[in-house]
Amino acid sequence: VVKKVDLRTAANYVILTKTGISTVPSSPITGDIGVSPAAGTYMTGFSFTADSSAEFSRSSQVTGFAFAPTDSAPTPTILTIAVSDMETAYNDASQRANTQGFNIGGD
Repeated sequence: VVKKVDLRTAANYVILTKTGISTVPSSPITGDIGVSPAAGTYMTGFSFTADSSAEFSRSSQVTGFAFAPTDSAPTPTILTIAVSDMETAYNDASQRANTQGFNIGGD
């Protein structure tokens, strides 16, 4: 039995990155997206409208919300935790042996 990698709060995002997200206008995204510590301006190709709470933004391309560390509290703290959880999950997964015999590297 292979133990699942626990994404913790990073699982709340369909795209979560430290550096940026780029898209083209016809690329729909279903779910929340976020960047941190990069600013929201590193999400390119979207047309964002800030929510009245200023805690997130909306885009017609995203069925969900877009979050950035420049949004109002508590968003920056939530993103910091999610990115930390993402890094922890990556480190966990990268240290595991491939016991299933699948080569996910494409070779």
